[in-house]
Amino acid sequence: MKQRKWSLFRPGLLALIAALALAAGVRPAAAERPPVVGAQYRYWAFNNHNDLRDVLAYWVPGPFHVQLEYWDRVHGKDSFRPEIGLHLRDRRKSVYTVQWRHELDQERFWFMTDQVLSDHIVGRAEADPIVGSDSTEWVFGAGGDYYWGSWNFFSATLYHDPRGDDLWVAPLRLRLANESNDWVQGTLAPASRRTIGWAFDVKYRWLRTGVERNSRFDFTNLDNTIWTIGFEVPFPKPAE
Repeated sequence: MKQRKWSLFRPGLLALIAALALAAGVRPAAAERPPVVGAQYRYWAFNNHNDLRDVLAYWVPGPFHVQLEYWDRVHGKDSFRPEIGLHLRDRRKSVYTVQWRHELDQERFWFMTDQVLSDHIVGRAEADPIVGSDSTEWVFGAGGDYYWGSWNFFSATLYHDPRGDDLWVAPLRLRLANESNDWVQGTLAPASRRTIGWAFDVKYRWLRTGVERNSRFDFTNLDNTIWTIGFEVPFPKPAE
């Protein structure tokens, strides 16, 4: 979903969340990650055949991120979706995020925190207003991550969205990585009153690819499958 429904699967958004660096080889998600730049092409195949071509590029230099995205629909109104987020860290490496994205006729905001609770555990909470021309609706989420080794983690979060049929969704994500931070990642997202969503993503060197199956996209009765191909590289490159 689109943030924060199934959008947690989106590979581009994974680059927007802080990750990974503490002592003894344990790097909780709230620690700072190297600066990166990336781009992706994502094809959304809907069950009503009104498919969507999605092109995005992002830059994560450190304390903030910028993402530019364009939705090109087969039928209906296309949209440009700029996004920017600020990620501030305290001495414990906990993260406080304020984020904005323009979504066609709405403005979407995120107010989030990732709290380092121990060497292995990070807790998460967020409140996300969706501001329309005549109303504001709030999405709430709470959960956490467990980290081990160098770059491996398991994540679980429960989200409530008032739109549609008052949906609850609980994405569960497992990432297995090597010391170069190449990884495979699986996501399973059971939701109330509907089927289970899933995703499978891979990063190998600069390549990012994945497939994602969603139900109730944007809290309608539409289902979709999303195919993703893209790249992500350090920028600027670390000194030798």
